[in-house]
Amino acid sequence: MNFKTLLIIATLLAAAGLPIALYLVPNETMNQLGIGEQVKNVRNSLQLKRKKASVEEILKTKRCGGCDLREINLSGADLSGVDFRNTDLSRANLANAKLKDAKMSGVRLSEANLKNADLDGADLHDSELKSADLSEANLFNIRLDGADLSNATLHRVELRDADLIGATLKNANLSHASLYGTRLTEADLTGANLSNTNMRYANLLNAVIKGANLSGADLRLAVMPDGTTAYGTTQY
Repeated sequence: MNFKTLLIIATLLAAAGLPIALYLVPNETMNQLGIGEQVKNVRNSLQLKRKKASVEEILKTKRCGGCDLREINLSGADLSGVDFRNTDLSRANLANAKLKDAKMSGVRLSEANLKNADLDGADLHDSELKSADLSEANLFNIRLDGADLSNATLHRVELRDADLIGATLKNANLSHASLYGTRLTEADLTGANLSNTNMRYANLLNAVIKGANLSGADLRLAVMPDGTTAYGTTQY
């Protein structure tokens, strides 16, 4: 590629702005620069955001980062590996959806329906799930560190080996949930319902559990907020 071509590309980026330039510069030129695939992904994302993506488009591309998908119905959809980073899915219906290994950091899922959804290995760090319903969802090995799950329903969820470090779970309902080996360091569980949960080997170091209901919880070998190890149910 000669200097003149590079100069033209630089001028387009500066004068037209990056989104427009991505469509003006030929695909062949982008490929020669070694950024063809990256540009294609950005173009797809921009297209979806401009026209508010349909279910069909999302299922086809498996990406819609930063999109406005409030109240969308994706129940039962296979969205394994989808890219929903920083997407607004408030009040969306994702019941029974397959979201295995999904990239969803910074996503908004307030009041969303995620009943029985499969989020095995998904990344939802720093996400917002206030008042979301995740009843009986599979959250095995999920990342929810820094997430806000205040008032969320997590009844009978599978949270084995999940990362909830620094998460907010104020008044959340986790009754009968599996929290085996879950990392809850510095999490806020104020007023949370943890009754009849399996919390063996869970790490609650420096977590806030004021007003939490731990009746019937199995805390054998769990690390408690004060750093001590529990050997059964506790009096908290």
